[in-house]
Formats: sequence, structure tokens, C-alpha cells
Amino acid sequence: MREVFARQWAFRGAVCALVCVLSAAARGSVTFDFVAGQPSYTVAPGGSTPVQVFLRETLSQGSVSTLAAEDGLFSAVAQAARTGTLPSAPATITGASANPANFDGQDLSSVNSGGVQAITGGSRAFADADGTPIIVDSANVRRVSIGTFTLTAGGVPSQTTTFQLADRPDRDDTLTWTNGTILDPQIAPTTFDVVTTPEPSAALTLAAAAAGASLIFRGKRRRTH
Repeated sequence: MREVFARQWAFRGAVCALVCVLSAAARGSVTFDFVAGQPSYTVAPGGSTPVQVFLRETLSQGSVSTLAAEDGLFSAVAQAARTGTLPSAPATITGASANPANFDGQDLSSVNSGGVQAITGGSRAFADADGTPIIVDSANVRRVSIGTFTLTAGGVPSQTTTFQLADRPDRDDTLTWTNGTILDPQIAPTTFDVVTTPEPSAALTLAAAAAGASLIFRGKRRRTH
């Protein structure tokens, strides 16, 4: 008899555990990552481009927005660093600045020597009445503007340098406004590319030269008639 009761309780326990798991899945989740304004930037060799950085929140299965519930952010710091196989002339980070409207209390942006790594972001002033503004992309996606990196391409055409955007390690510095909820452990990394434009092909160069010669010849013919 005791064995029957034991089996029944074990079965009930397993059912309860399954219900809890399914309930948690049904509630969905909230994920965060630092993202660039676009996945790839095409730049002339030696040229520069600004790269805007955002904290993105993505909801699933009816989960509730942390950013909306806690009035945006009090502070945030994102780190950019070169990653993967480097080309012979890789791009470098030559500037960094926090969004001045969102982080008017302190700008923590800096660029490491050599431009291989940098951080952008800061904190709001304690006297501010609200947290950072929230950009609503859709019902399930929201963003907060963190700052901007300036990327300078290498001098060789047709090369790609990949950068990773991630939370600054060993620091808890991405906090919500209302409750100061620490988001750092939840922030996933992403990447973006800086691609130098290719050299014009010889065929294009010859075609352009031929077109120019044709225009000159036509101009001369018109003047002779």
C-alpha cells in the first residue's frame, strides 16, 4: 500500500514540475543585446564612419517589457572590440561618445591605445525626472540609444574587419531607471562588419575612358559642322 502511495505522489510531483516548466515557457522571456545601427558598413579605404550603438530588448510569448516597466535606463556601457581573423589592414576605433541626451550625467566613453577596443555610454543625472527615452520598433522590440563609435577603415580595398559589441566585463553598469535592476548578466554579444570598397576594375576604367573619348570626339564633330 505504501508503495502505491509513493508512486502516486511521485507521479503528482512530476506533473507539477512539468506544469511549472510549461507555465514558465508560456510566460516567455525578455532578452537583451547590444547592437549596431546596421550589420555592415561600407567605407572607402582610409575613410571613417559613425556606428550608433543601442541596447535592444526583445520579448517573446507575451512577456512584459523591462524597459517600459522601469522607465528606461539610468546607465549603460557597451564595449566594442575587434574579433575574428584580421585583414592585413584592419579598421580601428578612432572615437567614442555617449548619447548626450540620454546620458547627461556622465560620459564614460573611451578608446584604448591602438583603437582595437573602446567603450561608449554613461549615466543620467540624478536630478533627471525620467529614465532614457525608449525607441519602440515593434510590439516585441525596443531599443535605447547608448552612444556612437567612430570607425576608420584600413587603407587596403576589399577587406572586412569584424567587431563585437558586448557588455563591459566585470562591471555592473547597465541599470534600469526605476529600480536599478542590473541588466549586465542578461546582455548577449553581437557583431558588425566594416568593409572597404573594392578598387574599380580595369574594365570599368577602360569603359569610362572610352566614354570620355567618345564625348570629346562628338564635341569636336559638332564644332566642325
